[in-house]
Order: sequence, then structure tokens, then C-alpha cells
Amino acid sequence: MKIILSILLLLGLSTPSLAARKDFKGLFGSYQRDKFTENEANDSDWGVDLSLSSLIPVTSVVNSTSTTGAAGDAMRFSTFFNVEGSLLFSLAYNWQLYASVGYFSYDTRKEINNGSLNQALFHQFDFKAIPVLLGTRYRFGSGDLVPYLGLGVGFSRVTRKGSYDISGSPTNEQIDNVITGQVQGGLEFYFSPRAGLRLEVAAHYFKTPEFRFDAGTPVTTFPHMIYQPNIFSVRYSSGLFFLF
Repeated sequence: MKIILSILLLLGLSTPSLAARKDFKGLFGSYQRDKFTENEANDSDWGVDLSLSSLIPVTSVVNSTSTTGAAGDAMRFSTFFNVEGSLLFSLAYNWQLYASVGYFSYDTRKEINNGSLNQALFHQFDFKAIPVLLGTRYRFGSGDLVPYLGLGVGFSRVTRKGSYDISGSPTNEQIDNVITGQVQGGLEFYFSPRAGLRLEVAAHYFKTPEFRFDAGTPVTTFPHMIYQPNIFSVRYSSGLFFLF
């Protein structure tokens, strides 16, 4: 019993001095961890960006009509499916320069109501574009979630093709190099110091010329297709970026 009392007494005398030498505040919740961010926010960095995107037209891409000389009605669209890649360079961190290239694809068709099984049932339209853009973004903040605004301009090689779903029917293909632009806004999310996820929305513009594909008569068999000028779209994209 005397030995046990002696041990307890020693522990009671040593606890205050031990607590004085070792800070146990963290055990009781008074310790606060410093904020930690993945974003290194370097003044300059090279990087690449790989993304998938889609364009939703807000103006018509192609019209069709069975009345000679009429402006026609917009053909129903299907969404553009795109692959894009960019080379990035940060300038004083907040400013980011980029050069991007992409591949855009779009197609649509419309039924021809001519009442004959021996004639074309549909007239069809395909759109392909390879845009090359140079631009800049301004990034707001240096945390792991970084909003930004940007502007890009350049050229696109645009191929537009009209056809009909019957063997030997007329076809037309127009290839143009057109001015292209974007006004964009988005978010960068850093999940590591040298990599992250980008989410972006943009207003997209192709300065395409108007062209009327007149396949001949009768117009009820071969409706005219009017390739539309100045195509505006809303662009959504998501992808990964990597810094060197």
C-alpha cells in the first residue's frame, strides 16, 4: 500500500511540470491547423489543357425551304461534339495566355414531305470546323478554386456539306476559313500542385458567309438549303490541365 501511495504522489507532483514542458492544448481542440492549398500560384508556368466540349447554337446553322427564293426555316440541330487542346503560359500569375486547337462536328437532317417512295426522303447537312485560337484569361484569386474570365480570337477551317439520301442526288460542299471568337468564363480547381480540373462556359462565334444550295427542280424533291451566316453558339467544356 505504501508503494502504491508513493507512486500516486509522484505522479501527482510530476503532472503539472510535465504539462508545462509539453503543450497539450491540441488534445482539447484549441489547436488550429494552418490553411493548406494545392495551388502554387507561381508567377510563370507552362501547361497544357485537354477538354471535351459541346456547342449549342442560338442562331440557325442551316435553313431549308421548298419554295424557290424563300428564306426557309431552321433545320433542327444536334449538339456539336468537340475535342480541344490548349498550350498555356502564366504571366505574373493572374494573366494566362493560351493557344488552342479543336475539332467540332455537327449534323442534321429533315424529312421531305413529297409523298413519293421513289424520291429522297431526307435532306441532310454536315458541319465540320477546326478552330485555332489565341487568347488570354484573367484569374481571380490564388486558392484551389480559381474563377476567371477570358477572350480568344482566331480562325476556323469550316466545311459545310448539303446532300440528299438517294443515290446519285446532288451534293454541295463549301470550305471556308472564317474568323472565330470566344468570350469565356470558368473555374479552375486544383487537386494537386501541378494539375487540376477546368469547367468553362463561353459565347462562341463563327463568321461564316451565307450560301444557298439550289439542287435543281422540283424543289419538293430537292429542297433548297441555305447555309447561314454569322453562327452564334453557347459552348460548354470540361477537362484537365497540367502544369510543367
